[in-house]
Amino acid sequence: MVNDKLSSRLLLNLLHSVWAIPCVLIIRLLRPIILIRIGTLFSGRIGHFAKDAGIQWIENKTNGNDINIYWLDKDTCNKQWEKMVRRNFFVHAWVEYVHVWNKYIYGGEKHYRPSSITGSRDIKGLLESNNFGMLKFLEDEEKEAKEWLINKGWNDGEPFVCIQVRDTAYLGSEEFHLNYDWDYHDYRNSNISTYILAIKWLLEQGVFVLRMGKKVNKKTPFNHPKFVDYPFCSDKSDLLDIWLFANCNLCISTGSGPDAISDIYRRPVVFLNYLPLVDMFSWSFSINYPKNLVWKDTGKALTLDDYLNYAFYFTEEYINSNIEIIDLTQEEILDVVIECWSYIQGDRVDSKNDIDMQKIFWNKIVSNKNSKDYHGYIHKKSRISTVFLDKNLHE
Repeated sequence: MVNDKLSSRLLLNLLHSVWAIPCVLIIRLLRPIILIRIGTLFSGRIGHFAKDAGIQWIENKTNGNDINIYWLDKDTCNKQWEKMVRRNFFVHAWVEYVHVWNKYIYGGEKHYRPSSITGSRDIKGLLESNNFGMLKFLEDEEKEAKEWLINKGWNDGEPFVCIQVRDTAYLGSEEFHLNYDWDYHDYRNSNISTYILAIKWLLEQGVFVLRMGKKVNKKTPFNHPKFVDYPFCSDKSDLLDIWLFANCNLCISTGSGPDAISDIYRRPVVFLNYLPLVDMFSWSFSINYPKNLVWKDTGKALTLDDYLNYAFYFTEEYINSNIEIIDLTQEEILDVVIECWSYIQGDRVDSKNDIDMQKIFWNKIVSNKNSKDYHGYIHKKSRISTVFLDKNLHE
């Protein structure tokens, strides 16, 4: 089956070479006058698809003299975001054949437009300096999304929060991802039950709350007229998957892809129960509290320096290093959500000690060998939770 697909693709490339090779040669000849770049956007995971499109949208607007042409894979992770990309980028299927022959013919590197060169990280701070706006929803899309939310009990103008808690359901069931073994990422999963206290507190503040996700393992063990367990809504849609994250007043996430939508639309994000710490969104309004890490033999918490030095991406690496991964408690999650919401409401003022601890944290993260290349532009409201620093800074 795989060999048949490869043979079919090779044949198509050869057939299209009749017109694609002349296109490549014309593009090369035009380079002294105008640079035409060819690329795609990694569309299999919404985190990369959204972030890369958002960053490239700004770069393309800023570099107005260049022409960028794209193709997309036939299967994308979200059809609504695909529509929005197609409306705002020059996207056509034939571009892929131009890319293939640009790659085969020597000297094509200058014309290649990679999806990302920074791992979908905005280390230049482009999102914050953006003066062009982000990809817009059509009027009928806005109307449809708002009407859905109103039908669920939301009042127009009422603040709402999206909570995305990663588990194994999505990657374990989507056909697009079944060819991969995602067990190495098990350490990133969390239990929605531990977010109940935070959900209740937000509801008490008059906030409408949506637990998000396309597919999840279990329902939220909680009911309230102002709470929606979105994964179990029969009328969920790709439009809502994007619109809700793009318009929420706060996104609470475990670092699970859809938070990238909130990020490019400049919504505050609370990152909880994620690893490694070095992955934090330093270019955005974000408050971060990773999972608790303790040494198995002593039960002692890792220090901040340890978190940076043992920045692993595979579950096995933590096991082999004798490190136990412990999810945040309901109380810890609640504390961080209160901390962030108070900043959003303008009620919180940092003490001198808080400011000093944040400075120590940033000095460490930008100088550590495992994290210094991950952080260029640092947003003035990007911070590690004070709860985490109180516990881990000096131990």
